[in-house]
Amino acid sequence: MVVSNPCDPDPRVEKEALALASAGYTVTIHAFDREGNRPKEELLNGIQILRYRVGVTPRGAPNLFTGLKVLRGLQRFRRKVAETLESENVDIVHCHDADTLWVGLRVKKKKTVKLVFDMHDLAHTWARMTNPASIIRRIAAFSIERRLIRRLKSCDLVITSSGSASKTSKPGFREWIRKRSAVDVVVVENRPLSVKEPPPFPERFTIGYIGSIREANMFRTLIDAISIWPENQRPRFVLAGHGTADKKVNQMLVDSDIDYDRFGAFNRHEIGDLISKISVMYAVYPVLRGNILEGALPTKMFDAAAYGRPSVVNSGCLMGDIARAEELGPTVPVGDPLALRNALDKLRQNSTTVTLDRDWSGEAERLISAYERFGTVLEPSRRRSNYAHD
Repeated sequence: MVVSNPCDPDPRVEKEALALASAGYTVTIHAFDREGNRPKEELLNGIQILRYRVGVTPRGAPNLFTGLKVLRGLQRFRRKVAETLESENVDIVHCHDADTLWVGLRVKKKKTVKLVFDMHDLAHTWARMTNPASIIRRIAAFSIERRLIRRLKSCDLVITSSGSASKTSKPGFREWIRKRSAVDVVVVENRPLSVKEPPPFPERFTIGYIGSIREANMFRTLIDAISIWPENQRPRFVLAGHGTADKKVNQMLVDSDIDYDRFGAFNRHEIGDLISKISVMYAVYPVLRGNILEGALPTKMFDAAAYGRPSVVNSGCLMGDIARAEELGPTVPVGDPLALRNALDKLRQNSTTVTLDRDWSGEAERLISAYERFGTVLEPSRRRSNYAHD
């Protein structure tokens, strides 16, 4: 597996690796340590994680100069991974997201391997994140999109994280791909395993956001929504994570008069403890760059539900359709502080608890079944028992 982050943590990549290992595959994760401060090698429940260092590489591209640094770092990382895989006995190259697909394509030209492309998000929309209205960024996004569409035909299997939930629901990434390619697509949603005994809710109503911090405007809407409450009734806000919008969001919080707790980067073992500090997950994302409206399913909604917490999410998209269908929380239009405040207040008054009825176990079986086209490694009965043991 190849991923362009340090995999510390990357729950989807780790869960897929563990599921495949439970089916008898030998899995190695090749990850990109952009800051050069993680262990070069790590063993995660039998999965080897190799982290590559090529010099400090930024995570975002707010301007052309930084964008070039990101591109150079990615190119060096991809070349090093490709060289490693070309020298090893590899049967399947599993590329997570479009920025690693080049590795699989190069290795496939030189060796007899199967290429799996795992599309977590729409890569071309990231080019528009900092300034969605920019003509230059729109041109860059169009170029990235066209290149991905051309490359899809070289993939032996495409896995993606969303697909329409019903005939009447909004489309997901599966539908996006099928409009543009005849490649075989399998949906594996990024759901966690359910928690048997979710922790109690905090005494004070607390709103949380736990994850990457990339888009500052969503936090402005939340701060404005909290500020509508009378000062003595305002909920607390817990923000955990890091990302390209760190400084801007931190300054927003300092300049506000809301009560908040700020936690930085966290590892895979701390997610549960962080979710236990909140009453509801905030997951209403900007829509201008397009990925939410095209079917992105941020994992926060599922992670929160695994611990009994509801989420407030975008209306008018697949995420909202699933939230309503599975009763995981209310939906609101983006950029509407009053609607957001009203939805949150209803949850506060009702002390809403939710249940995640579909969890990772079913998604893992779907992933393993998709891999069977390359040859079954274990008998299904043995496969299931191994995964349950994990």
